[in-house]
Amino acid sequence: MKETLAKFKEVYDRRYEIAKEWKGATKGKAIGYTGMYFPEEIVHAAGALPVAIFEESEEEPITLADKHLMVNSCELVRSAYNSLLKGELDFLDGLVIPLICDQLRFFTEVYQEDHPLPFFHQIWLSYRRDVKSKDNLLSELKRLKESLEAYLGPIIFPETLWESIQLYNENRALLRRLYELRRGKPGTMSAADLLKVIVSGMWMPKEEHNKLLNELIPKLEAAEALTDGKTRVILAGYPCCIPDERVLNLIEELGAVVVDDDFYVGGRYFATDVKGDGDPMEALVDSFLNRPPDSITHEPTHYLNVSSLEPDYADHLVNVVRKSKAKGIIFLRVMYCDPFDFEFVWVKERLDNENIPYVSIITEHGPAPLEAIRTRVEAFLEMIKG
Repeated sequence: MKETLAKFKEVYDRRYEIAKEWKGATKGKAIGYTGMYFPEEIVHAAGALPVAIFEESEEEPITLADKHLMVNSCELVRSAYNSLLKGELDFLDGLVIPLICDQLRFFTEVYQEDHPLPFFHQIWLSYRRDVKSKDNLLSELKRLKESLEAYLGPIIFPETLWESIQLYNENRALLRRLYELRRGKPGTMSAADLLKVIVSGMWMPKEEHNKLLNELIPKLEAAEALTDGKTRVILAGYPCCIPDERVLNLIEELGAVVVDDDFYVGGRYFATDVKGDGDPMEALVDSFLNRPPDSITHEPTHYLNVSSLEPDYADHLVNVVRKSKAKGIIFLRVMYCDPFDFEFVWVKERLDNENIPYVSIITEHGPAPLEAIRTRVEAFLEMIKG
């Protein structure tokens, strides 16, 4: 199993180099995207490679972006823009940004003004889930499709898009199987290793990622659980960023075993298949609207009488805890992530009512103060173990 995990790690450590090599070998184009819930299948069906753009590694200081953006911008906005200004994203032929929060709405046009790429597109996503939202999102995805066709050349036919959807559904099913194995056989993979497995698939062709997953899963199925009496926890937070590997390792070193998570670069990425037949664009919209509750969208009724309703995201977290039989939740939160911060107020109240223990750790870009985190996590695990 170590040999297979090393293949994922190589992709993870080399970050965008794989995309550059793919471009050189295929003469194709790479389209980057930031934020959550981007319809990668549309880019794939156009013959291009979708590449997720994340923050730089924690060791990389933000040297250029802070001259252009407010320092209270979130980690993704500042660090990804820093990469762009340094020329590290010049291999991209385009950039698409789903506007899922105020920070991305306010600052991403600065990206294109200061360091333009050949193709630039923004997708407006609704914060509500209803019929009007469906119509709006379908219009936005069609606009993206038409823009990609105009830039890349080939027409994206429904049959071609369905083929891409099926490939991505296969990838989602394989990743869900990994999570089933983690819940059933905790300790067989570290949280950091599983993170690398998932993120590597956002930087390499899905065809190759599926092959590696099919190589890994049988080895995990044959492995034995290695809990050794460790405390079962789930991790949540980090809507758009990659959790710090050192923090993940620290949590496990202190006696926890991570049995599930609610990260975008985790369980959220593959939670919902694209189902149906007929119009694949409508199927993509349905998948978006039927994904697990989160901190960036709400049911329409929440706008009518908020004071009498609990957010469905809190319901989702409670269900994840129950399903995984975890003892508590460790929240890893990005500083200045407004959607998650606002929702967390409601989430705390619901968790308190359900007697579900939790601890909240806020991080920002740069080396994490591990000793302070160690103290808090150690005290939390001592409180909930048994």
